[in-house]
Amino acid sequence: MSCDLTDPAITETYNAIVSGAPTNWLILGYHDTRDKISLYSNGAGGLEELRANLKEEVLYGFVRIEDRFALLSYVSEQVSGLRRELSDDKIRSRLGLVDGPPTPDPSGSPVIPSSPLPVAAPRPTTPVSPASPPTSNSPMSGVSSPARSGSPLPGASTPRTERQLEIEAAERKTRDEMERQKKAETVKRQKETQEREAREQDMQAQKQAQELERKRKEEAERVAREAMKKQLIEMEKLRGSGLSGYITIQTSGSPVWKRRFYMMQGQAISLYRDENDRHAVSELKLGGRVTNIEDASLDCLIPNSFRVDLYTGESHLFFCDSTKDKELAIAGFMKCNESS
Repeated sequence: MSCDLTDPAITETYNAIVSGAPTNWLILGYHDTRDKISLYSNGAGGLEELRANLKEEVLYGFVRIEDRFALLSYVSEQVSGLRRELSDDKIRSRLGLVDGPPTPDPSGSPVIPSSPLPVAAPRPTTPVSPASPPTSNSPMSGVSSPARSGSPLPGASTPRTERQLEIEAAERKTRDEMERQKKAETVKRQKETQEREAREQDMQAQKQAQELERKRKEEAERVAREAMKKQLIEMEKLRGSGLSGYITIQTSGSPVWKRRFYMMQGQAISLYRDENDRHAVSELKLGGRVTNIEDASLDCLIPNSFRVDLYTGESHLFFCDSTKDKELAIAGFMKCNESS
Protein backbone atom coordinates (compact mmCIF):
# COMPACT_ATOMS: atom_id res chain seq x y z
CA MET A 1 0.00 0.00 0.00
CA SER A 2 1.60 3.33 -1.10
CA CYS A 3 2.27 6.22 1.25
CA ASP A 4 2.55 9.86 0.17
CA LEU A 5 5.68 11.41 1.70
CA THR A 6 6.02 14.27 -0.79
CA ASP A 7 5.61 17.03 1.79
CA PRO A 8 8.82 19.08 1.18
CA ALA A 9 8.81 20.23 4.80
CA ILE A 10 9.58 16.64 5.89
CA THR A 11 12.81 16.44 3.87
CA GLU A 12 13.85 19.95 4.87
CA THR A 13 13.35 19.31 8.58
CA TYR A 14 14.95 15.83 8.42
CA ASN A 15 18.07 17.30 6.76
CA ALA A 16 18.28 19.95 9.48
CA ILE A 17 18.15 17.30 12.23
CA VAL A 18 20.78 14.94 10.79
CA SER A 19 23.10 17.80 9.82
CA GLY A 20 23.47 18.96 13.41
CA ALA A 21 21.34 22.11 13.10
CA PRO A 22 19.53 23.48 16.21
CA THR A 23 16.36 21.66 15.13
CA ASN A 24 16.58 18.18 16.70
CA TRP A 25 13.09 16.63 16.47
CA LEU A 26 10.02 16.37 14.25
CA ILE A 27 6.54 14.81 14.45
CA LEU A 28 4.68 13.34 11.45
CA GLY A 29 1.06 12.33 11.14
CA TYR A 30 -1.86 11.66 8.81
CA HIS A 31 -4.07 14.63 9.72
CA ASP A 32 -7.49 13.55 8.39
CA THR A 33 -6.09 11.43 5.51
CA ARG A 34 -5.42 7.68 5.21
CA ASP A 35 -2.24 7.63 3.13
CA LYS A 36 -0.64 11.09 3.19
CA ILE A 37 1.95 11.82 5.87
CA SER A 38 2.58 15.47 6.74
CA LEU A 39 4.90 17.37 9.06
CA TYR A 40 3.02 18.32 12.25
CA SER A 41 5.67 20.15 14.23
CA ASN A 42 9.41 20.40 14.96
CA GLY A 43 11.71 22.16 17.37
CA ALA A 44 15.04 22.34 19.13
CA GLY A 45 13.96 21.31 22.65
CA GLY A 46 14.80 17.63 22.35
CA LEU A 47 12.78 14.66 23.61
CA GLU A 48 10.97 16.64 26.34
CA GLU A 49 9.65 19.21 23.86
CA LEU A 50 8.68 16.41 21.44
CA ARG A 51 6.61 14.74 24.19
CA ALA A 52 4.84 18.01 24.94
CA ASN A 53 3.66 18.24 21.31
CA LEU A 54 2.13 14.73 21.06
CA LYS A 55 -1.57 14.54 20.19
CA GLU A 56 -4.21 11.87 20.70
CA GLU A 57 -3.73 10.04 17.39
CA VAL A 58 -1.22 7.92 15.47
CA LEU A 59 2.06 9.87 15.19
CA TYR A 60 5.66 9.23 14.12
CA GLY A 61 8.59 11.10 15.56
CA PHE A 62 12.27 11.44 14.75
CA VAL A 63 14.69 12.82 17.35
CA ARG A 64 18.42 13.43 17.66
CA ILE A 65 19.82 12.48 21.09
CA GLU A 66 23.43 13.65 21.33
CA ASP A 67 25.10 11.80 18.39
CA ARG A 68 22.34 9.19 17.93
CA PHE A 69 18.96 9.23 16.24
CA ALA A 70 15.72 7.51 17.20
CA LEU A 71 12.45 6.93 15.36
CA LEU A 72 9.31 6.90 17.54
CA SER A 73 5.90 5.40 16.85
CA TYR A 74 3.19 6.89 19.11
CA VAL A 75 -0.36 5.52 19.31
CA SER A 76 -2.86 7.15 21.69
CA GLU A 77 -4.78 4.98 24.17
CA GLN A 78 -7.92 6.23 22.43
CA VAL A 79 -6.94 4.40 19.24
CA SER A 80 -8.39 0.87 18.93
CA GLY A 81 -6.16 -2.20 19.18
CA LEU A 82 -6.71 -3.06 15.51
CA ARG A 83 -5.83 0.46 14.51
CA ARG A 84 -2.64 0.23 16.58
CA GLU A 85 -1.50 -2.92 14.80
CA LEU A 86 -2.38 -1.48 11.42
CA SER A 87 -0.56 1.78 12.13
CA ASP A 88 2.64 -0.06 13.04
CA ASP A 89 2.43 -2.32 9.98
CA LYS A 90 1.79 0.68 7.75
CA ILE A 91 4.79 2.67 8.91
CA ARG A 92 7.09 -0.34 8.53
CA SER A 93 5.84 -1.21 5.05
CA ARG A 94 5.61 2.38 3.84
CA LEU A 95 9.11 3.22 5.04
CA GLY A 96 10.58 -0.03 3.73
CA LEU A 97 11.34 -1.54 7.16
CA VAL A 98 9.44 -4.85 6.89
CA ASP A 99 12.66 -6.91 7.00
CA GLY A 100 14.10 -5.11 10.02
CA PRO A 101 16.42 -2.13 10.48
CA PRO A 102 18.86 -1.18 7.70
CA THR A 103 22.28 -2.84 7.68
CA PRO A 104 25.57 -1.54 6.30
CA ASP A 105 26.50 -2.34 2.70
CA PRO A 106 29.93 -3.84 1.83
CA SER A 107 31.41 -0.36 1.50
CA GLY A 108 30.76 0.29 5.18
CA SER A 109 28.02 2.94 4.62
CA PRO A 110 24.61 2.26 6.16
CA VAL A 111 21.68 1.87 3.76
CA ILE A 112 18.28 3.24 4.77
CA PRO A 113 14.95 3.11 2.96
CA SER A 114 13.93 5.70 0.38
CA SER A 115 11.81 7.38 3.05
CA PRO A 116 13.55 10.24 4.91
CA LEU A 117 12.83 8.48 8.22
CA PRO A 118 14.88 5.93 10.21
CA VAL A 119 13.55 2.69 11.70
CA ALA A 120 10.15 2.65 13.45
CA ALA A 121 9.27 0.66 16.59
CA PRO A 122 6.00 -1.26 17.28
CA ARG A 123 5.54 0.13 20.83
CA PRO A 124 4.15 3.65 21.44
CA THR A 125 6.48 6.43 22.52
CA THR A 126 9.46 4.03 22.67
CA PRO A 127 12.49 5.04 20.58
CA VAL A 128 13.97 1.92 18.96
CA SER A 129 16.41 2.92 16.26
CA PRO A 130 19.37 5.28 16.52
CA ALA A 131 19.54 5.48 12.73
CA SER A 132 22.53 6.88 10.89
CA PRO A 133 21.74 9.53 8.25
CA PRO A 134 21.67 8.21 4.67
CA THR A 135 24.80 8.20 2.53
CA SER A 136 23.54 5.93 -0.29
CA ASN A 137 21.53 6.91 -3.38
CA SER A 138 18.44 7.92 -1.40
CA PRO A 139 16.72 11.33 -1.13
CA MET A 140 19.02 12.08 1.80
CA SER A 141 22.29 11.14 0.00
CA GLY A 142 25.09 13.60 0.50
CA VAL A 143 24.18 14.37 4.13
CA SER A 144 27.12 13.62 6.39
CA SER A 145 26.23 11.58 9.49
CA PRO A 146 26.83 13.12 12.90
CA ALA A 147 26.69 9.60 14.35
CA ARG A 148 29.64 7.23 14.77
CA SER A 149 31.11 6.03 11.47
CA GLY A 150 33.48 3.24 10.55
CA SER A 151 33.60 -0.17 8.92
CA PRO A 152 31.81 -3.11 10.59
CA LEU A 153 33.80 -5.82 12.27
CA PRO A 154 34.54 -8.94 10.25
CA GLY A 155 31.90 -11.65 10.25
CA ALA A 156 28.40 -11.85 8.76
CA SER A 157 26.43 -11.46 12.01
CA THR A 158 28.64 -8.87 13.74
CA PRO A 159 27.20 -5.66 12.13
CA ARG A 160 23.59 -6.61 12.94
CA THR A 161 24.44 -7.62 16.49
CA GLU A 162 26.25 -4.34 17.08
CA ARG A 163 23.31 -2.40 15.68
CA GLN A 164 20.87 -4.22 17.93
CA LEU A 165 23.04 -3.36 20.93
CA GLU A 166 23.02 0.28 19.89
CA ILE A 167 19.22 0.18 19.55
CA GLU A 168 18.81 -1.35 23.01
CA ALA A 169 21.20 1.19 24.51
CA ALA A 170 19.26 4.06 22.94
CA GLU A 171 15.98 2.60 24.23
CA ARG A 172 17.35 2.27 27.74
CA LYS A 173 18.75 5.79 27.69
CA THR A 174 15.46 7.26 26.50
CA ARG A 175 13.43 5.27 29.04
CA ASP A 176 15.79 6.26 31.84
CA GLU A 177 15.54 9.93 30.84
CA MET A 178 11.74 9.80 30.73
CA GLU A 179 11.63 8.06 34.10
CA ARG A 180 14.04 10.58 35.59
CA GLN A 181 11.93 13.48 34.34
CA LYS A 182 8.75 11.85 35.61
CA LYS A 183 10.24 11.31 39.08
CA ALA A 184 11.60 14.85 39.16
CA GLU A 185 8.18 16.27 38.28
CA THR A 186 6.52 14.11 40.95
CA VAL A 187 9.00 15.23 43.61
CA LYS A 188 8.54 18.87 42.57
CA ARG A 189 4.74 18.63 42.78
CA GLN A 190 4.94 16.93 46.19
CA LYS A 191 7.29 19.61 47.49
CA GLU A 192 5.06 22.42 46.21
CA THR A 193 2.01 20.76 47.80
CA GLN A 194 3.78 20.35 51.14
CA GLU A 195 4.98 23.96 51.11
CA ARG A 196 1.49 25.24 50.25
CA GLU A 197 -0.13 23.16 52.99
CA ALA A 198 2.49 24.34 55.50
CA ARG A 199 1.80 27.98 54.59
CA GLU A 200 -1.95 27.45 54.91
CA GLN A 201 -1.50 25.80 58.32
CA ASP A 202 0.70 28.68 59.50
CA MET A 203 -1.85 31.25 58.32
CA GLN A 204 -4.67 29.35 60.02
CA ALA A 205 -2.69 29.12 63.25
CA GLN A 206 -1.95 32.86 63.13
CA LYS A 207 -5.63 33.67 62.55
CA GLN A 208 -6.67 31.49 65.47
CA ALA A 209 -4.05 33.09 67.72
CA GLN A 210 -5.14 36.58 66.69
CA GLU A 211 -8.79 35.73 67.29
CA LEU A 212 -8.03 34.33 70.73
CA GLU A 213 -5.98 37.41 71.59
CA ARG A 214 -8.79 39.71 70.40
CA LYS A 215 -11.37 37.89 72.52
CA ARG A 216 -9.05 37.89 75.53
CA LYS A 217 -8.45 41.62 75.18
CA GLU A 218 -12.15 42.38 74.75
CA GLU A 219 -13.01 40.33 77.81
CA ALA A 220 -10.32 42.06 79.86
CA GLU A 221 -11.62 45.48 78.77
CA ARG A 222 -15.19 44.48 79.58
CA VAL A 223 -14.24 43.32 83.07
CA ALA A 224 -12.20 46.47 83.69
CA ARG A 225 -15.02 48.75 82.51
CA GLU A 226 -17.56 46.94 84.64
CA ALA A 227 -15.31 47.42 87.65
CA MET A 228 -14.86 51.12 86.88
CA LYS A 229 -18.59 51.53 86.34
CA LYS A 230 -19.29 50.12 89.80
CA GLN A 231 -16.68 52.43 91.30
CA LEU A 232 -18.28 55.43 89.61
CA ILE A 233 -21.70 54.46 90.94
CA GLU A 234 -20.33 54.17 94.47
CA MET A 235 -18.44 57.44 94.10
CA GLU A 236 -21.56 59.26 92.94
CA LYS A 237 -23.53 57.90 95.88
CA LEU A 238 -20.89 59.00 98.35
CA ARG A 239 -20.00 62.40 96.86
CA GLY A 240 -23.34 63.32 95.39
CA SER A 241 -21.64 64.13 92.09
CA GLY A 242 -20.44 61.97 89.25
CA LEU A 243 -17.40 61.73 86.99
CA SER A 244 -16.07 64.91 85.37
CA GLY A 245 -13.21 65.95 83.11
CA TYR A 246 -12.29 67.20 79.68
CA ILE A 247 -13.34 65.42 76.48
CA THR A 248 -13.50 66.32 72.78
CA ILE A 249 -16.76 65.59 70.99
CA GLN A 250 -18.03 65.47 67.42
CA THR A 251 -21.81 65.28 67.60
CA SER A 252 -23.86 63.34 65.06
CA GLY A 253 -24.02 65.14 61.71
CA SER A 254 -21.36 67.74 62.60
CA PRO A 255 -17.91 67.85 60.95
CA VAL A 256 -16.46 69.93 63.82
CA TRP A 257 -14.64 68.65 66.90
CA LYS A 258 -15.28 70.67 70.11
CA ARG A 259 -13.41 70.35 73.39
CA ARG A 260 -15.76 70.40 76.37
CA PHE A 261 -15.72 69.94 80.14
CA TYR A 262 -18.22 67.26 81.08
CA MET A 263 -20.04 66.25 84.24
CA MET A 264 -21.96 62.99 84.57
CA GLN A 265 -24.94 62.93 86.88
CA GLY A 266 -27.58 60.21 86.91
CA GLN A 267 -28.51 59.35 83.30
CA ALA A 268 -27.27 62.62 81.76
CA ILE A 269 -23.96 64.12 80.66
CA SER A 270 -23.72 67.92 80.79
CA LEU A 271 -21.18 69.63 78.53
CA TYR A 272 -19.55 73.01 79.44
CA ARG A 273 -17.10 75.28 77.64
CA ASP A 274 -14.67 74.89 80.55
CA GLU A 275 -14.61 73.81 84.18
CA ASN A 276 -15.48 77.32 85.43
CA ASP A 277 -18.60 77.64 83.27
CA ARG A 278 -21.81 77.33 85.27
CA HIS A 279 -24.19 77.02 82.34
CA ALA A 280 -24.13 73.83 80.23
CA VAL A 281 -23.99 74.41 76.45
CA SER A 282 -25.61 71.01 75.79
CA GLU A 283 -26.76 67.88 77.54
CA LEU A 284 -26.87 64.22 76.46
CA LYS A 285 -29.54 62.06 78.05
CA LEU A 286 -28.38 58.47 77.83
CA GLY A 287 -30.63 56.42 80.11
CA GLY A 288 -31.44 53.24 78.16
CA ARG A 289 -30.70 54.93 74.80
CA VAL A 290 -27.17 53.60 74.16
CA THR A 291 -27.02 50.57 71.85
CA ASN A 292 -23.26 50.27 71.40
CA ILE A 293 -19.97 51.73 72.60
CA GLU A 294 -16.79 50.78 70.76
CA ASP A 295 -13.28 51.95 69.88
CA ALA A 296 -13.10 54.38 66.93
CA SER A 297 -9.33 54.78 66.50
CA LEU A 298 -9.39 53.15 63.06
CA ASP A 299 -12.51 55.04 61.95
CA CYS A 300 -11.36 58.58 62.70
CA LEU A 301 -7.59 57.92 62.98
CA ILE A 302 -7.39 59.62 66.39
CA PRO A 303 -5.86 57.88 69.43
CA ASN A 304 -8.05 57.26 72.49
CA SER A 305 -11.25 57.79 70.51
CA PHE A 306 -14.55 55.92 70.79
CA ARG A 307 -18.04 55.99 69.32
CA VAL A 308 -21.40 55.96 71.11
CA ASP A 309 -24.40 54.70 69.10
CA LEU A 310 -27.95 55.59 70.18
CA TYR A 311 -31.14 53.70 69.40
CA THR A 312 -32.36 56.74 67.39
CA GLY A 313 -29.64 56.06 64.81
CA GLU A 314 -27.38 58.91 65.96
CA SER A 315 -23.68 58.29 66.56
CA HIS A 316 -21.39 60.62 68.54
CA LEU A 317 -17.58 60.50 68.43
CA PHE A 318 -15.37 61.31 71.42
CA PHE A 319 -11.65 61.28 72.21
CA CYS A 320 -9.77 61.81 75.45
CA ASP A 321 -6.30 63.00 76.41
CA SER A 322 -5.11 59.57 77.59
CA THR A 323 -6.06 55.92 77.53
CA LYS A 324 -6.98 56.05 81.22
CA ASP A 325 -9.31 59.03 80.64
CA LYS A 326 -10.87 57.16 77.72
CA GLU A 327 -11.60 54.04 79.79
CA LEU A 328 -13.09 56.17 82.61
CA ALA A 329 -15.31 58.04 80.15
CA ILE A 330 -16.57 54.80 78.58
CA ALA A 331 -17.34 53.40 82.03
CA GLY A 332 -19.18 56.64 82.80
CA PHE A 333 -21.28 56.35 79.64
CA MET A 334 -22.16 52.77 80.60
CA LYS A 335 -23.13 53.92 84.10
CA CYS A 336 -25.35 56.73 82.76
CA ASN A 337 -27.05 54.35 80.35
CA GLU A 338 -27.97 51.94 83.17
CA SER A 339 -28.78 54.41 85.97
CA SER A 340 -32.39 54.76 87.02
